[in-house]
Amino acid sequence: MNLLDLLDYVDKNPKDYENRWKLAKKLYQSKDYVLALEHLNVLKNEWEPHINVYRFLSATLYRLGRYEDSVKELKIAIEKWGNEPGLYEQLGRALITIGKIEEAKKVYEKLIAINPEHRWAQTAITRIDSFLCKKHVRKTPFPFTFSSDFDLLPESICKRCGTENKGYMDHCLKCGEPLTLESTQLDLSPPDVHFNPIIILTPEIITLLLGLVTISFISINIFMSLKFFLENYKSIHISLTFWDIYRYELFPARFITNIVLLFVSPLFIKIGFNIIGLREKIPMNLIILTGLLIASFVNLSSWLPKPLFLWGFIFFPIFSFLVFLGIFATSLIKTLSLCLFQVFMLFISTVIIFSAVETHILGTFINPFTQIPNVARFFKNQYIQPPHKIEIKSSDGSIIKHISFEKTGSYWLDMRANKIQIDLLLEDTDTFTIEVNKGETKPIIYQKSRARNWLSYCSVNTDEMFTFKVFTENKTPFVARVQSLFILSPQ
Repeated sequence: MNLLDLLDYVDKNPKDYENRWKLAKKLYQSKDYVLALEHLNVLKNEWEPHINVYRFLSATLYRLGRYEDSVKELKIAIEKWGNEPGLYEQLGRALITIGKIEEAKKVYEKLIAINPEHRWAQTAITRIDSFLCKKHVRKTPFPFTFSSDFDLLPESICKRCGTENKGYMDHCLKCGEPLTLESTQLDLSPPDVHFNPIIILTPEIITLLLGLVTISFISINIFMSLKFFLENYKSIHISLTFWDIYRYELFPARFITNIVLLFVSPLFIKIGFNIIGLREKIPMNLIILTGLLIASFVNLSSWLPKPLFLWGFIFFPIFSFLVFLGIFATSLIKTLSLCLFQVFMLFISTVIIFSAVETHILGTFINPFTQIPNVARFFKNQYIQPPHKIEIKSSDGSIIKHISFEKTGSYWLDMRANKIQIDLLLEDTDTFTIEVNKGETKPIIYQKSRARNWLSYCSVNTDEMFTFKVFTENKTPFVARVQSLFILSPQ
């Protein structure tokens, strides 16, 4: 029967333990460990004591990341079948995974006592001693796939020639070697390489380290946001360059975007695993922590100073690749595919979220697919980078000047860059009157003051003419300077 037929049969015949046992093995072979565990628990509790049930139960728990439970089941099995070498092989590997190295050594010593000619138990003890003496350490990233003492199916890999045979065959198709369980226990370590295969970075330790780094990144982001909000956000800033707009005007959109990225980044990693076809089960807590780490790195990069800003986002794909490779230990191709998918999805999400927040703030729909190219085109075509400015000199203490501001080609940038700065520099202290009108008669600024230097700002539109008027009481010469991100056109 195929798997679906067997599932249906066992559901209708729950007391047929022989077929339930076949079903559990098929589920394990198809890597459906959760469902396999359900049937193995039924067999353990209701069927006659069966050593292979415990072996598969332990292997299934291990594949699900429940290492302590895996060890527990193996110890229960050893109490019933104390002379079974396979149980000790599995137990030794499981103890190494959770970092109980000395206890693993005792297990391998017991294995040698049971089977003095065991082909790799003595090697394991030698390497454990080497590890405990800190001579040779091999660091293996998580998740780590052990050799056949946990890969119980298919029991069909020939020890002599390495040929993979059909599960129903008793002898190797190529060389005729018997395919017993003992013969399929492959030693995957090259004999001439002197390293220790023991895992010193257990999943728990890696998760702890990953959590500490992630919390550190998020804490720095929170500190930077609060610092900026308390010191700069409420103060008046005139954005005369795009960097000014990014740093001051776009803080609300940046903040909200960064928060949303923290939630969606783990989801993108999970989707990426499904797309690249990763079969190994990765613990969800590890996916969440990795997603938070990647998103918090993006957030942290957004706070870099101007000279380092571009480098932060250039390094982001490299950082993501190294994190995925070090934590998930997938192949280079799968890691690269996952990294590219994650970077692409975070970029698209950033653009969409950012545009949605700006749309809400400005009260106008912001289409990122037209506005981003228009903004880039505007700055690319500038011979003189903003701020643009004009200086108007007066030798008799009075001026009347008409100025218009050219459109940038992006309606979003026209709305964000609509503040201009006005400086008045007199040769000597005098009383003056300054007036800025929209058109000829609609005043935006009207002020009479006595000073030598004066500074103010106002909002302008790119589709209107503005009139600047300055008069000094004693006809003191002065220079008036108007600065803007827009290109100024005096009339």
